[in-house]
Amino acid sequence: MCLLAQGLAGADRQGRDEAAVLIQGGRVTALGSEALAAGAPRRELPGLWLAPAPLDAHVHLHLGGTVADNLEASRKAGLAAVRDLGHDPKLDMPGSKAGQTPLVVASGPGLGAAGEGSSWLAEKLSGPRDFADAAIQRVSAGAKVIKLFASGLLDFERPGQVQHPMVISQDEMRTAVKKAHDAGLLVAAHASGQATVQAALACGVDCIEHGFFLDRDLLEAMAKLGVYWSPTLAPVLSHARDPEGRYDDATRQRLREIARQQAAQIKRGEELGVKLLLGSDAGAYGLDHGSAAFEEMAAWLDAGVAPGTVFQAATSRAARALGLAQELGGIFSGARAWLLATAGDPRQNPMLLQKPVWRGF
Repeated sequence: MCLLAQGLAGADRQGRDEAAVLIQGGRVTALGSEALAAGAPRRELPGLWLAPAPLDAHVHLHLGGTVADNLEASRKAGLAAVRDLGHDPKLDMPGSKAGQTPLVVASGPGLGAAGEGSSWLAEKLSGPRDFADAAIQRVSAGAKVIKLFASGLLDFERPGQVQHPMVISQDEMRTAVKKAHDAGLLVAAHASGQATVQAALACGVDCIEHGFFLDRDLLEAMAKLGVYWSPTLAPVLSHARDPEGRYDDATRQRLREIARQQAAQIKRGEELGVKLLLGSDAGAYGLDHGSAAFEEMAAWLDAGVAPGTVFQAATSRAARALGLAQELGGIFSGARAWLLATAGDPRQNPMLLQKPVWRGF
């Protein structure tokens, strides 16, 4: 089938006929004049833009429902892939097959501290040998990314601070990172606060998850090193909305202040060239799988992040961070034909991806 649209978002190729895409066997096989010359049946999408389906780079499939239900919600929302950074030991996710959305890039249990500041989302470890052995075990079990829990949670009573700001040592981090890199895997670190993020960068971590309360110098260092940053603004906004009435008014106000600070830092990170990565923390309080990715998008746009940056963070950049750049994130020969057609250019309004006019999967 040859799709004909007004324009393509996420295609490397340019030209008058660039909005022709040939699909064979579920893959993009040609673009432009080459697609038109194939003589395949044509499907016209007048006035619409074709775009790759977005990805969510930070979810917890074991939270907010069953894994199967959360995968189905992600599929219905039009997500091409998710990166699961949870504690569920099962890496063979039910319902996620090679030809079915969403693809799942999973870490299995996180690697975290055994003592004070330990996380219920992570295996409790102590010492470099424990971290090395745990990283090797994840690789053997089929993990596609290693997750470290380097800091505690945000302190809702004191905006700007983190509970248990440094819970694992640099030796522990460095050892786990080396084992992961030896196996060709990236390392994502739950890390907030200056000292912890600085230590994570020094140890070679590839992705900073959350990363609250960072100053300009540290953002510049992240940009220079090319480290990904998934700033997860949506979960704090959800806590501030407090749909179940967990908090008092003063706490909700402090949460809004934390969100305000993070929004400003995301915008600054964009200006400094940090590799922003769209991850929603779906499964966290008040964040449904699938729709949470678009809540994160909307929060970035409200913070003043350029629409094109948001689009890139959810498509091509997310695909690279998840190790799926040969499959997803763009419209190119060999890519999975998991395409959306929107009423306008999603690089100018990425929220159009939430309600496509047509879906190819």
